[in-house]
Amino acid sequence: MQPTTQSQAPYARVSLFFFFVWLIVNWGFYRTYIIFFPSFDGFKPIQHFHGAMMMTWMALLIVQPLLIRAGKLSLHRLIGKLSFVIAPIVLLSMILITKFGYDKSPLPHVERVGKLALQSGDIVQFALFYCLAIVNRKNTYNHMRYMIGTAVMMIGPGLGRALAIYNNVPFDTAIAYTFYAEIAIVAAFLLGDLLRKGSYKANAIVLTGIFVHFLVWEFRLHQPWQAIGEFIAGHLF
Repeated sequence: MQPTTQSQAPYARVSLFFFFVWLIVNWGFYRTYIIFFPSFDGFKPIQHFHGAMMMTWMALLIVQPLLIRAGKLSLHRLIGKLSFVIAPIVLLSMILITKFGYDKSPLPHVERVGKLALQSGDIVQFALFYCLAIVNRKNTYNHMRYMIGTAVMMIGPGLGRALAIYNNVPFDTAIAYTFYAEIAIVAAFLLGDLLRKGSYKANAIVLTGIFVHFLVWEFRLHQPWQAIGEFIAGHLF
């Protein structure tokens, strides 16, 4: 049975949202990466690997709702199974690029450890939201919201760079603004769930995850994060 026009609409809107996030990411990385195509002089393989994996994930997010809308459920399920391989590789690329950034950072040690709160939080969030999406794969309502969560957290790297590069916003302020934007977006999704009297659990979990990440970032130069960051830097890197 083909989806009705009314049932297709939400999937089209979700794909548009994912495309919007993709645009933000490309906007932020244009002057620091994309503009150097095709030579990419000075860039390391890990940077290309990470960029390729993040773009692969965004492509997957954009395409999957469109496949449902088009009634291509078999292909949708096949790509969903491929995500069992793609998602761990995305996580690996995030871990490697975090180590790369930590190793080459000129910041004082305390600030280098503090900055790990940003990337480490992204790694934990991506893993959490993806795993919850898979656990809820037979519950389309919640599955979609957790997948949206993996996209919302990607707004930060793109928007943060765009604010700093195009508007000369200080780094710490730009990061704070990106958290405000992510929190506002998920809060709006949560409010929509409440107004429709639908299940709000998934968006509540995503919002909580982003808010906790924000708090950890705000207190990155204090205990207990410094102890956690020191462990990550000393034992995992």
